[in-house]
Amino acid sequence: MTTDYANSSSTPEKLTLLVFIAAIVIGNICVFITYLVRADGKHWSNVFVLGMAFIDLFIGGFVLPMRFISAYGSSLTAKLCAALAVGESCAMAAVIYAIIFMIYTRLYNLKKPTTYIHRRFLITLLLLSWIILFLFYGIPFMTNYTSYLLIVTSTTSNLTTYCTTYTTSVFRPLWMSYTEIGVIYGLPLLFILIGLIFLTRHLCQRRPRKLEVNERKIYNNERKMTWHVFLIGATFLCLWFPWITLRIITIFYNTHEIQRALQFAYYVLILKCVIFPLLYASTNASFRGSFAIYRHRRIVMNNRVWALQGPRRDSTQRHRGY
Repeated sequence: MTTDYANSSSTPEKLTLLVFIAAIVIGNICVFITYLVRADGKHWSNVFVLGMAFIDLFIGGFVLPMRFISAYGSSLTAKLCAALAVGESCAMAAVIYAIIFMIYTRLYNLKKPTTYIHRRFLITLLLLSWIILFLFYGIPFMTNYTSYLLIVTSTTSNLTTYCTTYTTSVFRPLWMSYTEIGVIYGLPLLFILIGLIFLTRHLCQRRPRKLEVNERKIYNNERKMTWHVFLIGATFLCLWFPWITLRIITIFYNTHEIQRALQFAYYVLILKCVIFPLLYASTNASFRGSFAIYRHRRIVMNNRVWALQGPRRDSTQRHRGY
């Protein structure tokens, strides 16, 4: 298929991509380092945090650099463009399912607080969703990628390229677009919205009276975990809504203005890769605890260094006659 798409590459977009790449990679590497260093970080929520951090790191380490090269470097080949389309589509959809699993695991944990949640089961769910998404996107692109890629012909240089702009790389045949919007995105987003409503009802409940000290501590920790899951889901839903709305519009009404709006909504959505590590640090007890331990150890080490250097400095001053 051959069509004419507006070239939206610009200097602000170039700087935005570079900033996103640096912030996403650094932020999500910090997430991994934090959980690897912390020995007791075995809460079930850590499975989803690490899963989403891995997806965000993939976006910042592969998807955005490939998009940067395509827009400002050499044009991608058809196979590289197909790999970019498969990788990006799988990563975008995998985050949705990770958040769904996280929300409903939290609801299950609130209903049955004494039941132990096995992390192997959660890891299996994440891996299974990734495999299904890879099969859905990968098989069509790998077997017949020339029929699933949009060929772009420049109006000035008359060159034919692939994946030059974001709107060309998200082109899908109608059967795949309908399945993607309805099944891959639509139903999961509906389940996320329903789950957030139930979490909101739980957060609006009054705290029980006459709690013991230990019970109050447990209640506060559980409430913080509920806020942690709720904020991640609500933030994702807010950032995702403009993109999914414009994505549906492009199927039926595709103009240059809609293309530019979709590309801007895409960067708004990618902003979640930067915001999520900040949410982990501010709302997840394990993450905050790791930084608190690091800060405590640093303060203790500095105090020891000052304690060792103190007598030496005093003796030096006496030797110089101060």
